[in-house]
Order: sequence, then structure tokens, then C-alpha cells
Amino acid sequence: MSSGVEIVDVELLVPRAVQSGVDRFYVEDLGLGRISGADAPTGYAVGPARLRFTETDDDSAPFYHFAFLAPGDRFAEAKRWLSGAGRLLSDSNGQTTFDFDFWDARASYALDPAGNIVEIIAHHGVADSGVSGAFDPGELRGLSELGLVTDRVPEAVETLQQASLPLWYGSTQAESLAFCGAKAHTLIVGSAGRGWLPTGRRAEVHAVQAQIRDRDRRTRYVKLSRDGGVAVA
Repeated sequence: MSSGVEIVDVELLVPRAVQSGVDRFYVEDLGLGRISGADAPTGYAVGPARLRFTETDDDSAPFYHFAFLAPGDRFAEAKRWLSGAGRLLSDSNGQTTFDFDFWDARASYALDPAGNIVEIIAHHGVADSGVSGAFDPGELRGLSELGLVTDRVPEAVETLQQASLPLWYGSTQAESLAFCGAKAHTLIVGSAGRGWLPTGRRAEVHAVQAQIRDRDRRTRYVKLSRDGGVAVA
């Protein structure tokens, strides 16, 4: 049964110097389709969702973590698809598949030209497709995860919960991550300085705008400001 929660649209910042490389990565290397809009920057189709990048207006070099959702029965093929765009990230033992037994999910990671940590994740039994053969990007089920980095984690989680995006896993304690929304459709709230899997690169606060469908199927607009404040409209 659907959770009702869905990440519909995400807008992130990207330095001008790497924007063309980012575009090639998503369009040519991964094969995502472009989506244009009169009121928004060109984006990339991630299943029914849209991922967009806007140039920074300063000399900062923002980076983010987000995950693409693959059908639950297509992880191996989706992993090979992601590896075709660049070297997969590994742990200290050289492993490139990460098992999350507590979620019954598997994931792999790569970096895009802006240094964003791009994950492909499949949850067993979630959005199974029943197909075989090489993975096609049209099979993506959407954006599964989006990291929100803030120095005010408890306040951010409370704001999200009040907008029908409940805390379903994790906690707001120091060094923890808080997962708000629903399994396979989640906003990951974490503190600055905490290391992201699998590289351990310390998370930084950078602005994010996202359109989310909450569990009551209402559209919510989530904004993380440059100072780490989270607001929902």
C-alpha cells in the first residue's frame, strides 16, 4: 500500500563552473530526460519526480545527498546502471553494495561532478516491477531520500511533523539522523558535521527547496535556508 508521501520536486544549488558537467552526468551518462518549465530551471526526470539545479550567487561549493528509488526487485540492474555513470563509492572493505537490514533495503552510491552523493536504493517489496534485462532510467520510481542539514535538528523535525511528515525512523539525538515522511519516501534531517555514507564527508548546511506530498496527499513546500532554518508552507 502506498504511504501517500512523495518527493515531487527538489531544487538544489550548483556552482556555475560545474553546471555543464552536472548536466552531462544526468542527461548523457545516466540518461535522465530533461523537464523544462516557464517558472523554474530545467530539471531532470527521476520517475514522476523532478530534480533541479540552480546556480549559486556566490563562490560557495554546495553539495547534497539524495537517493533515487529503484523497484524493489531491480537493485542489481539499477546498481549496474549507476556504475555506468562513474565509479561506485565503496566502504573500507571495497564493498559497493550497502545492506540496510533494518529496512530490508540495499543501496549503492556515486558522486556527480558537483560532489553530490547520489544513491540508488531499492526496498524489498516496494514498487516491484517484475521486468528483467538492463535497467532503464524510466523505471525509476522517484526520489527516495533528500538530506536536510541543519544545526537545529529537533526544531526542523517538529516543523516537518506538524506538516504531516512524521518522524518514522531515527531520532533527534546528537550524531543521529531523523527520517521524516515514510519508508522509501523520506527527508533525512541531520546535523552539520555528521559524516554522510559512504565517504564520511562531513555534512554542510546549504539551501534546499522541495515540493512534498504529505501522507494526507496535500502538497507541502519545504524550504531549508542558508542559515539552517526549515520552513513548511
